[in-house]
Amino acid sequence: MTLFVNPVSTLSPIESLQYRLESLLAQAWQALNQSPESSSGLAREAEHLARRLGDNHNWAHSLLIWGASALYAGQAQEAITLLSRALAVYRFTGDEQGQWSCLMAIARAWTHLGEVEQAHETQAVAHGFPQHEDFSAQAAWLRWFGGV
Repeated sequence: MTLFVNPVSTLSPIESLQYRLESLLAQAWQALNQSPESSSGLAREAEHLARRLGDNHNWAHSLLIWGASALYAGQAQEAITLLSRALAVYRFTGDEQGQWSCLMAIARAWTHLGEVEQAHETQAVAHGFPQHEDFSAQAAWLRWFGGV
């Protein structure tokens, strides 16, 4: 007789929360790539868990997803706020791809607000990363917003 053990049941409370956070983020990324409007709630829940756990890397990811979903929903000002918070955390952790992603989404939000000069300045900062072309090729979620 083979017994199947639920991997979550063998984890400590902190490990269970981390497992839940990673699951939420995986679902939120998938939703952002396939149906952006459905990613917001998942990202908000992940943001709460990441802050609670002190997980800066996943905190930034959740803010990026939440901000991108706000941008998709036409809430450009809220998107800038969320994406700026994510950008600060990505800078703290040294994640250049995360910084690039935030900057590109912020540039798009500035465009939605009619601030074309600010959008171009923000995009220029994003293009300052040596690997910006690689980052662009990997940013499937960005296709929902078109060019800046």
